[in-house]
Amino acid sequence: MSGCEVPRPRCGHSQDRAVVGGFPVHVRSPRTGVFAAYFDGTPERVGRIRTWCARATGLDQQASALVELAVSELVTNAVVHTASGGRYGRVKVTAEVMPGQIVLISVTDDGPRALRPITVPTLPDHVDDAEPSGRGLRLVAALSEKWWWTGHRGGPLTVWALIDPRRDLDA
Repeated sequence: MSGCEVPRPRCGHSQDRAVVGGFPVHVRSPRTGVFAAYFDGTPERVGRIRTWCARATGLDQQASALVELAVSELVTNAVVHTASGGRYGRVKVTAEVMPGQIVLISVTDDGPRALRPITVPTLPDHVDDAEPSGRGLRLVAALSEKWWWTGHRGGPLTVWALIDPRRDLDA
């Protein structure tokens, strides 16, 4: 298994997802100061992921707000657009506070959904004001110093964002 693949959960004979119980499965990172966990890929988990991310970074409430908003958008995109939102879907979230309190976050999905077109994260040229969605990645781009994705079409993707939580967004 390559480093970007999200392992499938182990289930009992009944294929019941309850063995995970909705709690994050923490992962040891080879690098000190990097926190990683797997979460169920459901919209209900987004709030828990925001809380986990705030605790992992150790930033005060005001500084962690930008990080929480960005990770919330990235996880929501993974749940809505990939197999992470499926029956046994999960997302892997990592958070690392780098020198100067710059935060690097990543969200790894389970790959594309079956029988759906394969997509990759891109900023839309135009967002229709009448549409209820389509602004999440634009928001991440506005909140972050840089964002990008790694992986390959047809497989799991990881979306990264480098965030300076002390940056003045009006500048």
